[in-house]
Amino acid sequence: MKIKTKTGAMLALASAAFIGTGLAGTQSTSAQEVSWRAVSHQLPGTARFDGTVPVFAECVGAASGGRMQIQAFGGGVLLPVGETLDAVRDGIVEMGLIWAGYWAGKNPVFALAGSRPGDPITTFNESFYRAEKLFPIVSEAYKAEGVTSLGAFDFGPPEILNSNVEIRSLADFKGKRVRAGGIGATFYNTLGASAVTLTGTEIYQALQLGTVDMAEFNDWLVNKEMGFHEVTKFVIEPAMHTGAVDDKDMLVNPAAWEKLPEDLKQIVLACRDRARFQSAIAYGIGTDRARKEWLESGVQIIQLPEADVAEARLIGAQVIRDFAAKNPQTAEFVRIYAEVLADLGHTEMADLLKTGQ
Repeated sequence: MKIKTKTGAMLALASAAFIGTGLAGTQSTSAQEVSWRAVSHQLPGTARFDGTVPVFAECVGAASGGRMQIQAFGGGVLLPVGETLDAVRDGIVEMGLIWAGYWAGKNPVFALAGSRPGDPITTFNESFYRAEKLFPIVSEAYKAEGVTSLGAFDFGPPEILNSNVEIRSLADFKGKRVRAGGIGATFYNTLGASAVTLTGTEIYQALQLGTVDMAEFNDWLVNKEMGFHEVTKFVIEPAMHTGAVDDKDMLVNPAAWEKLPEDLKQIVLACRDRARFQSAIAYGIGTDRARKEWLESGVQIIQLPEADVAEARLIGAQVIRDFAAKNPQTAEFVRIYAEVLADLGHTEMADLLKTGQ
């Protein structure tokens, strides 16, 4: 395959990635031209879309010399977010870049893959170590739904908990309405709150009108891009519901994937890897800067007492253990997850998952 010569850091980085795959400088064995559509739950204009999704698509187009083009669509633009898995399975679109937690109702593995209450992992390297170790379990769950998973697409820093009520202890969660999704909804219900299901575009008005008292969505950066700092009085830390997450899994239609020539498959994977590192840089730096801007806007941070944090992690571990009992796949997921935490030195949470004490 002969890569078109273009200026810019994007192509330079992509070409560097291809050296490791043996693609750089090789001659294509196929003149096949491919056009795919990819959908995401994230919204254009936010870092978690703009920082990786179109960059990935541009990388594929440039590295393939224009032989493969991917048209990227944000959440709700082409189809409802909740229909993404079925759309990829049925070939309505060829690719989904989507959070696993949306499919919790199909298989509890997806709830655990989406987020884990009490997860102490916050960094990029630990997050992808966990993702790679758990990939075989998650991939099998997706296969059962008729789609092929190519693994985690990008990195999401820990979410924050936006609140318009003062939460000084776990007892203060009782009776509060919290926007949460996936296993996070189970976690907050266990704390005595009432979980409310809302799409990302509905959260601003819900906080503004008091439809919910609190809301989780993304990190400091994306939440600011959504304007949530304008309708939030407090941020409760730490966000015990989840640590760093795989913001999107890369899902493809099995037939479309199998039809791709091998060199185009390798280009997709190499550009995926570049998107992973791009997300670590863009999201990590951006969320630190956004946190300062939130404070400058007058939003207050409330730090929960250490004893309450410890109790919340215990509750989170029990929620995960309850999910482990749902089927053999979830039991294996939790077993491997506990091993990963132990490998990374998070022995306290690992022990909680093993013993519940």
